[in-house]
Amino acid sequence: MNCVLAYPYGSALTTGRLKEQAADFKVTENLGFEPSGEGEHLFLLVKKAGMSTHELIDAIARDFKLKPRDIGYSGLKDKLAVTQQWLSLHLPGQMHQFNMPEIDAYTILQQSWHHRKLKPGTHRTNSFEVIVRNLEGFTEDTERQINAIKSAGMANYFGQQRFGERLDNVSRALQIFSNPRKTRKLSRNKKGIYLSSLRSHLFNQILSSRIDSGYWQEPIEGDVYMLSGSQSIFYEALNDDIRNRYKSFDLSSSASLFGDGNSKLADKAQAIEEQVFSGHPEIVDCLRRLKAKLQMRPVRVAVEDLNVEYQEKEKTLLIKATLPSGSYFTTLLDHFIDTRDRS
Repeated sequence: MNCVLAYPYGSALTTGRLKEQAADFKVTENLGFEPSGEGEHLFLLVKKAGMSTHELIDAIARDFKLKPRDIGYSGLKDKLAVTQQWLSLHLPGQMHQFNMPEIDAYTILQQSWHHRKLKPGTHRTNSFEVIVRNLEGFTEDTERQINAIKSAGMANYFGQQRFGERLDNVSRALQIFSNPRKTRKLSRNKKGIYLSSLRSHLFNQILSSRIDSGYWQEPIEGDVYMLSGSQSIFYEALNDDIRNRYKSFDLSSSASLFGDGNSKLADKAQAIEEQVFSGHPEIVDCLRRLKAKLQMRPVRVAVEDLNVEYQEKEKTLLIKATLPSGSYFTTLLDHFIDTRDRS
C-alpha cells in the first residue's frame, strides 16, 4: 500500500541514488548517557558493515557463547551501511573475570559495564554521514527546502523500511491477520513488524492530512503535545505560550499510533484522525482484534547539525545530520531529494 504523502516544503525536485555502496551510508548511535561502569551487562559499541542488526546479534551470540535473547539492542541498523551501534551482553558474575574472545566479523570500539539490559529505543540520537550519487542538479528550490528543514524541522514520517522491500507489509499484514491459523504461526518478531506497519501507515496518513490542510508551522486546536527529547505528553488548550514553545521546539504536536486508550485529542486534531481511521476500516478493525495499545508520536522533529555539500563535478551530495531515535534519515531525504529506485 504505497500512498503519496504531502511534504511541508513541497515535493522533492531533484533525484539521486542512495546506497550505491555500503561506505556511502554511515550511521552512529549516540546513547545519550554513560554506562554506570558496573553491573552484569557488558555494553559494547560495535562497528559493522554488510550485516543487519539481527545478523550481528547472532554472530556475537556465537562468539561470546550466549543466547540471542541475552543480547540487548536499542536500534535496528541498515545492512547495506557502515554502522556503529550499542549492544548489551548479559554476563552475570563475569565483570572481574571476563576475557574478550577473538572476533573478525565486526569491530568493538568501546566497552563498559552497566546494571541494566539495553532495550529498544533507549539511545537518544543517530548521527549520519551519507553520500547521494548521480545527482540530477541542485537548484535554488532544493537549497530553499534544506534551509526550511534547518529552521522548522522535518515531518516525522515512518520511512519506507517500515513497509518492506516491496512496500507490501500492510497488505500482507491484513491478509495474514485475517487468518487465525496464519497469525498463530507468526514469530513474535514478524508479528511485531506487521503490526507496526499497520499503525505506521495510519500515522503517515494523519500527518499527511495535517500538512495538506496547512497545519505545519503552528499547533492546532485539540492537539496533544510531546516534550522534545522525551516521551512525555500533555494536553493544554491552545494559547500564546504553547505557540511560542512550539516555535522554539520545546514541544511538538503528536498524533496517534492507533490502539486501545484515550489519546486526549479534541477538536480539529481529533477530527483529522477520525477521518483517516474511517477511511481505513480494515486496518482499524484488525488493530482492534490484535488489541494494539495506543501510543503517541511527534508529528515533526528538529534536525540537528544538518549540513549539505553539493559536489558538482562528482554529481554527489554529502549530507551530515543528527536525528532523534525513531526518526528516519530516508524521511529527511524525501523532503528535498527523490532517491527511490525505479529499476
